[in-house]
Amino acid sequence: MNTQPVVATCGLSKFYNHVCRVNKIDLEVPEGEIYGFLGPNGAGKSTTLKMLLGLAKPTDGRITLFGHELGKHRRSILNQIGSLIESPSYYGHLTGLENMRVMQTLRGVPRKNIDEALRMSDLKTRKTKK
Repeated sequence: MNTQPVVATCGLSKFYNHVCRVNKIDLEVPEGEIYGFLGPNGAGKSTTLKMLLGLAKPTDGRITLFGHELGKHRRSILNQIGSLIESPSYYGHLTGLENMRVMQTLRGVPRKNIDEALRMSDLKTRKTKK
């Protein structure tokens, strides 16, 4: 069994205009675990997730995902991650299947991945709904 955490941060901090938004987070999430962020608006939940995805640069600290430092291996790490922060990103005029095909093309993944995702989420019968 892999004892290395899938997500790990050490002293992760983020300041915007000298205001601390995330303060020295040390976090370890083992493989197979579900971890949620709870807190009021402005607590740093979205900022932390954005740093974990490389969308915001930490002011201080270290991020390790899948055993690799995010700063050095961002591209290969992000190929293993799917994320939606705050609001889902999709084309409202397309069906679920059409939206998935757009992502399939952008990510260069095989068609069978769509079928598998629809099966796993039990949405195969609803794939033609917008």
